[in-house]
Amino acid sequence: MPEQNGTRHRTDRRGFLESIGTTSVAGGLAAILAQRDIVQPVAAASATDRSVFDIDETADSDATFPQSVASGGPTSSGVLLWTRIAPGAVVSGEPVGVQVATDDGFEDPVYEGTVPADRLSSTHDYTVKVDLDGVLESDRRYYYRFVYDGVATRTGRCRTLPAAGASPDSLSFAVLTCQDYQNGYYGAYRHIAAEDVDFVVHLGDFIYESADGAYTSPTTDIKDGRDIDLPSGGDLAESLADFRTLYRTYKGNEFLQEGLEQHTVIHGWDDHEIGNNRYWDDEADAPVLPDMDGGERPERAMEITADGIQAWVEYVPARVEFDPSESALQDQLRLWRDLQFGDLVDLTVTDERLYRDGPPCGDARITCTEEEAQGRTMLGREQKQYFKDWLSESDAVWSVWANEVLTMPLTVGDNWSQIELLHDSWDGFQYERWELMQHVADVDPRNFVVLTGDLHASLAGYVKAGYGEIEPLQTYDRIGVELMTPAITSVNAADVVDFPSDWDDDALAELTKGQNDHLEYVDWHQHGYAVVEFTRDHCTYTVYGVDKDADPRDAERSTLARYRTPDGDPVLTER
Repeated sequence: MPEQNGTRHRTDRRGFLESIGTTSVAGGLAAILAQRDIVQPVAAASATDRSVFDIDETADSDATFPQSVASGGPTSSGVLLWTRIAPGAVVSGEPVGVQVATDDGFEDPVYEGTVPADRLSSTHDYTVKVDLDGVLESDRRYYYRFVYDGVATRTGRCRTLPAAGASPDSLSFAVLTCQDYQNGYYGAYRHIAAEDVDFVVHLGDFIYESADGAYTSPTTDIKDGRDIDLPSGGDLAESLADFRTLYRTYKGNEFLQEGLEQHTVIHGWDDHEIGNNRYWDDEADAPVLPDMDGGERPERAMEITADGIQAWVEYVPARVEFDPSESALQDQLRLWRDLQFGDLVDLTVTDERLYRDGPPCGDARITCTEEEAQGRTMLGREQKQYFKDWLSESDAVWSVWANEVLTMPLTVGDNWSQIELLHDSWDGFQYERWELMQHVADVDPRNFVVLTGDLHASLAGYVKAGYGEIEPLQTYDRIGVELMTPAITSVNAADVVDFPSDWDDDALAELTKGQNDHLEYVDWHQHGYAVVEFTRDHCTYTVYGVDKDADPRDAERSTLARYRTPDGDPVLTER
């Protein structure tokens, strides 16, 4: 595959938003999206009139930019910069200025550009995305801000990828997932903002589609100040206005803003950006939203999914791909991608929602199939082949998979009495997991690391070429490690289970490890985030706990666990 700017690009793909508003694509969800005018990342024009950068230092930044700023989609020569302007602050004919500098005082800007006034509209909910690919130097940290009608945003920091062929000594990620706004406060983000990491990897569930506390702890009410009223009046988001309301609410939080201002984010998604446990029904050629009233009806599910995708594209600075000549959404919309950090880390981000089959059992709409059935897929044919090609071609010290749901089994019982607990994870797609892990074993990368979210727990364990699910009598060696980050706020086991009074936090962990000998570390109780650092000698995984119930200004951080894996040997050693 040809490489450019630290990310691989296929020559038969165009940028996601190219001509999306005018292209006519026949059939289903693809046609719905193609008929919409979805916000496009733009290359800001050179600033010929510097008066656009005249700033009133007394102006209220939050009044003009209520969601502050964010950056994402890094390449070796740029990033995507994002902001949103309050509708009441919009001035007819006024362009948006963008400044990037090596210092936070912007004494010597390295880039100044403007976004035309006509790109700022209610059609895109007044969001702005600027693509600086090809503008910046590699492996550099920059400061940036937007300026509009004399008002400057708060200053953000962004970072570019190392150049192709570079040999960095180290790379660090803060790894985040699952931040239900109604189930907790964002004290974790205050600590993330202060983290000395190179990038943030967000594995999904950036928003939850609920406004009624549907996914909050059954033992507590919605957190104070966390009430949300959706324009539709529904309990779950079902319109574009609903999804936009959720993003505006989440990104309006001051502590989440602090974290996003300080770090460039590599975004994935999971289910709650649209609907819990969503999947694709091949027979109907439509998504299914099991928790949504009428979510099994293709027309309704397609409209809701289109609304969720449109809002995600508007509010999340992520690089995706789109080919309007394709008639199926799965062939049009590509969230999966990979990024190279010199020869140290090769990172792939997969999409495990848009292609996946339904659950193997328990859904009356489909025939109950065994979870190890050969035809079941989470990745889809083309993405699966992409994953295999990516790994075959990866020659970095660390080949890293940003993966949405747990790959390792989580079971109780033995042999024929063994029961999988999570069919929404890779345990529901056992043959495809076995096929992928067999490929990993065959390719034998120097080091294979899986970064995972979704489960609202922190886990560390061993990836194997198989777990006996396809070949019960076969014993497989370790081929890598899997490192799971806890939820920022979303419900975990301690929120929903009334544990016996004589149990401590380790009791459930020990029970889990006793049933799953590939697990080295388990914590079901703590919220927070993880930091994963790669050097030429080690991968170090550190889990931090931050109380979601505490006032974010007072929420202290504690170190829950630290494990190290040496180069060339998939072993987890507690530090």
